Amino acid sequence: MPTIHSMLSGTYNMYKSAQQSGSLFGSAQNSGNMFQSVSSAAQNANNTLSGLQGVSANTKEMLASYSEAKNEFYDDFDDAMSSLKSSAAAIKGMNFKVGENAVTTTENEDGTTTTKKSEALTNALSAVSDFVKDYNNAIDFFSDNSSVSKRVSRMQTVFSDTTYRSGSYESIGISVNSKTGKLSIDEERLTKAITESPEKVASVLGKNGLAGKAEDHVGIANSQRDKLFPAVDSMIGSELKSSAVYSGSSLLNLSKYSNMGSFLNIMG
Repeated sequence: MPTIHSMLSGTYNMYKSAQQSGSLFGSAQNSGNMFQSVSSAAQNANNTLSGLQGVSANTKEMLASYSEAKNEFYDDFDDAMSSLKSSAAAIKGMNFKVGENAVTTTENEDGTTTTKKSEALTNALSAVSDFVKDYNNAIDFFSDNSSVSKRVSRMQTVFSDTTYRSGSYESIGISVNSKTGKLSIDEERLTKAITESPEKVASVLGKNGLAGKAEDHVGIANSQRDKLFPAVDSMIGSELKSSAVYSGSSLLNLSKYSNMGSFLNIMG
């Protein structure tokens, strides 16, 4: 594809050659040849402009896709971190001393039994369930986006590092997946732990336990927030900077050159 510079240079050299031979405005044949050359140069310029317009359209499309992906990433990131921070705070403030009679069992006339949990116990179980769900969602977010950048991949490692205390979690009814670090609840065992050993549950899950660690992880992630998603030029390439030159008002100026450049050189 001819460039604007090569088109103008060719036109200028054509003009100089005609001028030196004394036939710039000589015979009708020479004049016709001159304007035929100018017409050809103008066509080349128009082709150049068309190519540049294509570059501009592609550049805008790439930028739009990048912006959409970036916004979606940070929306999901903010949701995940906000939810986990909130549920971790709830666990830290939870009073797990629900009382010995938090679970009552009643025998029915047909020989079956009905088990009822107190409001305090139900709230405690719900808080732990929400926390585990939010923690797993955070692990999933960083795992699903680990290829976005090295920082995201490192955050995946940070949040998945739950296995080193898996024995403590297991003792209160929370198991750890050894491969992903994700948590799962055995509600019956967790209920037993809360009703029989509330201090232990608070220690394992509270401010000095998993909830406190989760808050620390969220703090680290938030401190790196603006660096997690790579800059546009590192994702699309340095060529984007060059192609961006031909967008916006630059195309209008190039259009003027394509139509008038040859004549400006001739008249110079």
